Amino acid sequence: LVGDDFAVDGKRLGRLEIDAVDRPAPGGGREWQLARLRVDNADARLAASGRWRPAGGGAAARMAADFTLDIDDAGALLARLGAPDALLGGSGRVSGDVAWQGAPLVPDVPTLDGRLQLALRAGRFPQADSGAARLLSVLSLRALPRRLTLDFRDVFEQGFAFDEASGDVTIASGVARTNNLRMRGLQAGVLMEGQADLARETQDLRVIVVPEVNAATASLLYSIINPAVGLGTFVAQLFLRQPLMEAGTREFRITGRWDEPQVERVERAAAVPQTPSTQ
Repeated sequence: LVGDDFAVDGKRLGRLEIDAVDRPAPGGGREWQLARLRVDNADARLAASGRWRPAGGGAAARMAADFTLDIDDAGALLARLGAPDALLGGSGRVSGDVAWQGAPLVPDVPTLDGRLQLALRAGRFPQADSGAARLLSVLSLRALPRRLTLDFRDVFEQGFAFDEASGDVTIASGVARTNNLRMRGLQAGVLMEGQADLARETQDLRVIVVPEVNAATASLLYSIINPAVGLGTFVAQLFLRQPLMEAGTREFRITGRWDEPQVERVERAAAVPQTPSTQ
C-alpha cells in the first residue's frame, strides 16, 4: 500500500508505505504482520515494523511495533501534528517500541505501553504558550519564572534553548516515566525524573537546574548520569566532582495539570559541618 499524501484527522503526514501480510496468529486467529511501515515528509522519517491483531474472540484489537523516527526539524514536525509553537528547530532521533489497543495508525493513549529513547540537539522552547503541546510547555520550564523569583529567570522566561536533550522513557497504560531526562543549554543544564499521565494530562516531576559553569560541567551532565541510578545519586556525584556548583543548583517539584502546573521550590538540606572531638 502506497499513498503520496497520507493524512490522519486532517494532519498531513506525507508519503505512506505499508508492506503487510495477513497470517495466522500465535494462539489462534489471524493478524497482520507489518514488514515495513514508512512515513516520510519534509520534517522527519518514520520507519517501523510490527504486527496488528484485529479484535476477535473477546480480545480487543492491538498494535505493537518497533520504530525509529529520524527528525530534521522537530518544531515543524510538532506543528504538522497539531502543536504549533511548541518548539523551534531541533533535530535528532526518537526510537523504541510501543503497543496499544485499537487501530494500527492511531495510538490509543490510555492503553499505550512502550519504551522510548530520545536524542535531540539544537532546539529552543519559545516564550509563547504552546497550546496543544501542554506537556512540552511544562518541560520548557516557563512555569518557574511565573511563580518564583529565580536565579534562572533570564534562562527560562525568554524561552530555553538547548544544545542537547536526551533521556529514556517507559510508558505503561498511558503513564510515561523517566529518571534521566536531561537538557543542556549554554546557561544551564536541566535534569528531570518523574511521571506524566498522558491521558489525564497531569504530571509529578522532580526538576534540578544546574548552572553551566564550564565545559567540564557540561560533560558531567551527560557522562555520570545512569538510567539505573536516578537523579539523587547523580547530584551527589556532581557535587563531589564540582563542589562549587552546589550553591547555584536549584531543585523543584512540578505537579498538577499540564495547563496549570503547581511549582514548589525544594530546599536542599545543607551539609552539617563536623565538629572536632574534645577528648
